Amino acid sequence: MKRFLSRFLCLGAVLLLSVVWVGCGDVFRPIIIPNPPQFPNPAATNSVITMNDNGTVTAGSIMVVDVAGDSDSGNRNLGLNPVHAVQQSATQILVVNQSNDTLPGDSVSKVSFSNTTPSSPPIPTITLPVSYDGSGNLVSAAPNFVATTESSQAYVLMPLYQPPNQNNIGGTIVPSVAVINTLQDSTVATLPVGNNPIAMAETPDGTKLYVANAGNGTTGSLSAFNTVGRTTRPITGSPTAAPVWLSARSDSQQVYVLESDGTLGYLDTALTAGDTFTETAYTVPPAVPYNSAMMWYDVVLDRLYIPGGDEIAIFDVSGSAPQPTTASPVTIPVVQPSARLRSDPCSRTSVGAITTVAVTSLPDGSRAYVGAYYSDGAGNICPQVTVITTSNNTIKTSMAIPGFPDATIPPPSPYYVPVCASTRFRFTMAAGGDSSRAYLASCDGGNLNIIYTSTDSYVESMNAPNSDRNPISPSTQPPPQNPVFMIPGP
Repeated sequence: MKRFLSRFLCLGAVLLLSVVWVGCGDVFRPIIIPNPPQFPNPAATNSVITMNDNGTVTAGSIMVVDVAGDSDSGNRNLGLNPVHAVQQSATQILVVNQSNDTLPGDSVSKVSFSNTTPSSPPIPTITLPVSYDGSGNLVSAAPNFVATTESSQAYVLMPLYQPPNQNNIGGTIVPSVAVINTLQDSTVATLPVGNNPIAMAETPDGTKLYVANAGNGTTGSLSAFNTVGRTTRPITGSPTAAPVWLSARSDSQQVYVLESDGTLGYLDTALTAGDTFTETAYTVPPAVPYNSAMMWYDVVLDRLYIPGGDEIAIFDVSGSAPQPTTASPVTIPVVQPSARLRSDPCSRTSVGAITTVAVTSLPDGSRAYVGAYYSDGAGNICPQVTVITTSNNTIKTSMAIPGFPDATIPPPSPYYVPVCASTRFRFTMAAGGDSSRAYLASCDGGNLNIIYTSTDSYVESMNAPNSDRNPISPSTQPPPQNPVFMIPGP
């Protein structure tokens, strides 16, 4: 027993000396900061929310869809012309609404998910800074984007803001960002930016804000701010084409910039003093019109998905610079009319050129879903969704979504919907937090299309709701509304 104990102690001493020796050498440290969960965490969501518009005189609305039950679990009125939204917390989203010259009053609706039934109190709104023309008339500042990763502060783009003087006379457009306090329901500051601001991104750590200014020419510009103190951040380098979309990486160290000609660039945001902009050698087919361009950032796989033309480009952004993934770009095949149901108007016409317009990915990281459409010769929009397996970026399947008349063809077409002709987000996509559903919302179709991911098949659609009041003619039944944006919700 003593001999065994002696040998055990000797062996322990040798192991201890080995550990000490190894500890004195160089230690490998990863150069990439591990990615924390994006705020808010999409895996926690059990609903999706569409923002629906009905023109310049009828209040817009939201529709809250219960993922598990495929049912409308609540819908409420918003302000006029909802155009964009962001999830601020696990219980609240912010929706930016544009006014018009007849009913001025740009606003942000604070939608709480305990307040989405008709019997609930009215949805509170935050009034954005008033804008006046040169004759002293109230006009809309055309707010078009809202962004935040903070719990009490958010940012709203106002491209046509005309600040008044002491006599409430404006006349000079000063494109700006409105800084709003969502606890006090007030605007606390305005920050001037470049011409035609079109998109924003705040870093997930809540310290930096970036603005894509499409400009009046071909190049545009980028604006950057520190959120504490609201000071300007200098940027070294600039885009060669107008920036139209921004996405921030989950570790807050990079912000990705999509330009109007399809070029992908990125900002190194790690330094306190300022940022460096670099253009990559990679381009994607540019969106037409350019303001419909977008990117989807997959926080689970650290990827960017960029739709354009008949392709979806996929980039790995976990390293020091974006890199195309295996098999990128993926060419999206057209679902032929023969694969559509007989009741589908697109089943009896010829196909047109396909255009990818929206994308989302499942929180479980297994698949991405790409929305696309073509216009047929009979004036119909023919949508489809293609499923991509993320392990090898191959197409698993493509499915038809029932078509409908093109709502952007002006009169004498009886199907014309001005909202769909002007909206930036004609199609949008989202995924349920449990990865059981993917959704495609369509302005032209006035509906939300549901895809079961267990079988990767289209199941059914839900119509957008009517608004429950008309501020101009309260006794008049308003027509159905049209989805103009969709996001996952709590």
